[in-house]
Amino acid sequence: MQKIFIIFAVIILSLGAQAQMKMRNLQIIADQPTNPTLEMKISPDSTKKADFVELNTLGVNKALIEKDFNQAIEYFKKAIEAAPDCSRCKFNLGRSYLELEKSDDAIRVFNELAIATPNTYDIYASLGEAYNQKGLYEESLPYFRQAIKLSPDDVITLYSYSISLSRLKRYEETLEHLDKAIKLQPDFAEAYSNKGYALFRLDRQKEALEVLKKAEKLNPNLAQVHNNLGVVLDYFGKEEEAKKHYLEAVRLKPNYGEGLCNLAISYLKSGDRDAAYEQLKKLEKVDFKLSEMLRGAIWSKYVVDASEVKPKD
Repeated sequence: MQKIFIIFAVIILSLGAQAQMKMRNLQIIADQPTNPTLEMKISPDSTKKADFVELNTLGVNKALIEKDFNQAIEYFKKAIEAAPDCSRCKFNLGRSYLELEKSDDAIRVFNELAIATPNTYDIYASLGEAYNQKGLYEESLPYFRQAIKLSPDDVITLYSYSISLSRLKRYEETLEHLDKAIKLQPDFAEAYSNKGYALFRLDRQKEALEVLKKAEKLNPNLAQVHNNLGVVLDYFGKEEEAKKHYLEAVRLKPNYGEGLCNLAISYLKSGDRDAAYEQLKKLEKVDFKLSEMLRGAIWSKYVVDASEVKPKD
């Protein structure tokens, strides 16, 4: 019996726009500091009339300290009920919707804010991020451009804009805006990682490797960096070194689809079918599309050629 093998020419780099989008700071009213010990004496579903400043602050605490964006949204809604003109409360509501990937709700809130408070850069930038999150990359660009026009040195906007450009395969422009972000914030590891991605797509693999090594040095705890380092090392034939980075990527982020898929392909290349299947089982729970691709790769590598099978007597 003869096994049919396939060549694993494509290993997946990761850009991951939603995961990489950097969160803008929520806004406190009248410089009231967020306080983790603030007494939560007002529940979001309470009928008690409360001061909108306190409600907004409680929402910010829920979002930034406890990462409970659902509860934060309820506080922000109550704050807006108490003060319908509170633009900061509405901004915080929109950002919380973005964190929960409720893009349409975020777009609705930020559109209302753009009408009420025009020429505010972080509102336009947030609209760009919301369209990016929906996968509408072309639609996101005018909002990012307007935000950059109003605030040219905002690192988060430059970075977010570069993600949309990269999704549209406009890699030269991607590099231009990432370089601006890096100049403003030299320790921005995610920007270096995405720069490595763009360089690789432009067939500048040696440069990509150096940039990704820089990203790893700046922040060794980014799963995306290890995944992309693995891809570039695979390109240069350093398969064992690449596998170490895939392993580190999924250690740092166990539900990381691209990392799981690349690790499985790495196991396939070394002939470890069982380990590849183990990664497939994990991948099926987090990314159906990638799991189907991986299943096809495993099947193609180990399927028996029917022409070699003799029928039983």
